[in-house]
Amino acid sequence: MRIALEITGALAGGGFRRYTEMITRALAAEDKVNEYILYGAFWKNPERVHDLDLPRQANFKIEMVKAPQRLLLPAEEYLGLRWQEGQLKRLGADLVHGFSNWLPRLERLPSLMTLAYASDTHFGPWDEFYFNTLLPRSARQADKVLAISGVARDAAIKNWGLDPKKVEVVYYGAPLEGFTPDDAPRDPSEKPYFLFVGVTRATKNTKVLLEGFVLFKQRHPEASHRFVICGAPGDEQAVLEELLAKAGLTEAVTFAGNVAQSQVHPYYQKASAYVSASALEGFHLPLIEAMACGIPTVAARGGAQTEIVADAGLHVDATAEDLAKGMEAVAFDDGLRASLREKGLKRCKDFSWSAAARKTIAAYEEVYAARR
Repeated sequence: MRIALEITGALAGGGFRRYTEMITRALAAEDKVNEYILYGAFWKNPERVHDLDLPRQANFKIEMVKAPQRLLLPAEEYLGLRWQEGQLKRLGADLVHGFSNWLPRLERLPSLMTLAYASDTHFGPWDEFYFNTLLPRSARQADKVLAISGVARDAAIKNWGLDPKKVEVVYYGAPLEGFTPDDAPRDPSEKPYFLFVGVTRATKNTKVLLEGFVLFKQRHPEASHRFVICGAPGDEQAVLEELLAKAGLTEAVTFAGNVAQSQVHPYYQKASAYVSASALEGFHLPLIEAMACGIPTVAARGGAQTEIVADAGLHVDATAEDLAKGMEAVAFDDGLRASLREKGLKRCKDFSWSAAARKTIAAYEEVYAARR
């Protein structure tokens, strides 16, 4: 079988990049028989694909096509074009797997999609097209949907009317290497910090996140805690900078930018806690990465964060008040931090990329056989 993996989302970095790198490496370890085409249609610097940590073995091949997504995708959606299907047929694909929450329009090729997010929330123009048009159409078209959490699965069935039989949960795995606790003595001159990994955008609720940090600092001016965000600047970046300037806390927050997966684990290892206010997550892989590094997690209720963390972290409402209280708890209670560390290290063992790869391969075989 020749399987095309649509990976354009990985070029933007963030969660799609981490998923693409980890699942393809796991597929490569589990499958030496099937052929894999790492495919994408992208206009701006598609050669960035070579910066990704992708398998370099004989049954994996990269095939990127230069095409403007913001023209191509609406044209396929609204004008009935099947240009990408033609490209995929030319490459000899037998089956297509969309890694980035969507699929090209396909008629002749069987397909699967990994579903990271399913919501009826409405956004701005491009996000409206992506979340409210492209995603549900892709999910309905797919022969099988691999949801990354039970929350994502249930939302897709409820919001888009999917047949429950075709939606299967395949969790992300824990990080494979590097993400381990660092118990070396801390430099006393280094200030403790809270960490968030993700784009500074409204869907990540980063404004509320830093409003919670501002409250924490106002209530505890003696505390030396900082906040570090590892992620590309998004639509809330300017708002965050204005918020911090008004609070006089510009120097207390570090925007580290889009840190590569191979370089991000030290940020986790030295953090006091991982804090996320995002209530729309389909999984939020950084929670697993944080637990693997032995640091406590504070996660907003809503989305899949409660499902993923279970009893291994603190759950708070996505409000500045509750987030501030969560930061207080993990900052000043040594016993709580120690307990959450042990629970987190145990919890992250429930997630395996090898298991995810085996389930994915089984889904390929099921879909391909059903269409023959």
